[in-house]
Amino acid sequence: MKARYVWDVVVIGSGANGSVAAMELAERGHSVLVLEAGPERPGFGDYGRPAFNLARQLQRHYLTHRQESQKRHPTYWTTNPNFFIDDLQNPYTTPGDAPFCWIRGRQVGGRTLAWDGVTPRFSEHEFKAARLDSFGPEWPIGHADLAPHYSEIERLLGVHGSTEGLDALPDGAFLAPRPLSPGELVFKQRVEGKHRERRVLPSRGIRASRRPDKGERHTRLSAQATTLARALDTGRTQIRANSMALRILYGADGKQASGVELIDTVTREKHAVLARSVFVCGSTIESVRLLLSSGDSQHPGGLGASSGALGHYLMDHQATNTYFYMPDVPDHGKSYELLGSDSLLIPRYQNLGSQTQGHLRGFGFWGGIQRMAFPHLMRRHKGMALGFLCARSEALPHYENRITLDPEVKDAWGHPVPHIACRWRGEDLKIADAAQQDCLEMIELAGGRVENLIDLVHMPVVGGIVRKMQSDWLRSPPGLFVHEVGGARMGSRPDDSVVNPFCQVWEAPNVFVTDGACWPTSGWQNPTLTEMAITARAALHASRILATSARFEADVQPRS
Repeated sequence: MKARYVWDVVVIGSGANGSVAAMELAERGHSVLVLEAGPERPGFGDYGRPAFNLARQLQRHYLTHRQESQKRHPTYWTTNPNFFIDDLQNPYTTPGDAPFCWIRGRQVGGRTLAWDGVTPRFSEHEFKAARLDSFGPEWPIGHADLAPHYSEIERLLGVHGSTEGLDALPDGAFLAPRPLSPGELVFKQRVEGKHRERRVLPSRGIRASRRPDKGERHTRLSAQATTLARALDTGRTQIRANSMALRILYGADGKQASGVELIDTVTREKHAVLARSVFVCGSTIESVRLLLSSGDSQHPGGLGASSGALGHYLMDHQATNTYFYMPDVPDHGKSYELLGSDSLLIPRYQNLGSQTQGHLRGFGFWGGIQRMAFPHLMRRHKGMALGFLCARSEALPHYENRITLDPEVKDAWGHPVPHIACRWRGEDLKIADAAQQDCLEMIELAGGRVENLIDLVHMPVVGGIVRKMQSDWLRSPPGLFVHEVGGARMGSRPDDSVVNPFCQVWEAPNVFVTDGACWPTSGWQNPTLTEMAITARAALHASRILATSARFEADVQPRS
């Protein structure tokens, strides 16, 4: 069929990255359609921590089995189960000996509705790590390429942080840093007193907690309150909820995308939407799934598969949570807030400039002391400060860690599901072991005593759930940290990457893949801010192309 393009851009996904793409493109004058596979969540009663209801959560845990993977993540219990997908409708497969825990949010706003909002920048030590150790590729971009976009997003979201001048953790466009708690100040003094290279900082993040009881339907953690709101305010953006992208459509020559085929998840009707450009922002694994599903006679193996890299090099951060109490730090039952900005951050301090450790790359820590809001009567160590440290270790890009389409299993809409084969490998384990060793040493140095979470507090009703979570986070399986990246990596040459430095698919340059799928390496930092900056940069590039190219008609070819 021959049809005129209806939209300048179709954006797939309405979460952190899709909403940035929509905002940047709409504010530059382009018409944007956002496709969201899930529904709109109406009413502020659906949002956030005060919506948590223990009775409802326990009922879901013990009487239903529709979210077995989702309920392994702590945020499931502290926000709202509706922010997480139905595992029975949305299955995936793994090898029997390599479990992967895929945590997903499918609704307008995506996973921003359950996001903690910790937002450190990448440094050149992450972008150019391969110059030091020759493992994997360098990024074809660096901090200077993203700096203006980092600053734009930080100002929009309201990121708090302290200016430190650290080479390993670039400063940003910050609001004033939030204060450390008294226990964190003690921890900082004792750790930095011995290890000058280790810096205990106020976390860099967003100061927002969801309070629907105060009439707040959305907070600055959510796309609806920031990026998505700005996109909609232009009058040039529309959101189509319950619309799952099935494949990317091509023009007659197969070298440009012409739009997207979708299925309405309520009516099960299929539709085609036509556009001059497509932004793929569905979250890492879903985005790779879409590219793999978009193969035809001209694109065997999927869109972007010609290099052999599509689907390969999947990564996630390995995480360990360590809980402790500090006998000599008094705590009279007051609990300080635990937020993206109200917590502590210890940035990477290993292998900076030279390879000095017995492992490659590095790790950092996020945590809090006196921020675990357990009622005083539940505490076993009354009057003593409780704390935790979460070590997050870089995972390296391994070709064998990959996503394919399962030839037999389909989701509730008849679409092939991802088969995820990902495991921690030797170098990943070395990094994680070193992180845990340093974690325990710092806790001991600060006067802390390590203890299992279940032993810190009396929780007889939910003890089984807590024990399961504790075992998961002794060494998290791939996926559980929800920092998955890779699978459609960025590069300087089309023979070893899927997208170019502006995130354009080499085989179809009007298709942009800007979420975590385009990452060549994982770094140790939380990925969301960097993903948003990458998306903003790609959108600026796309806007310049759209502004100089004429609207035209195209032959939309049936799939062969």
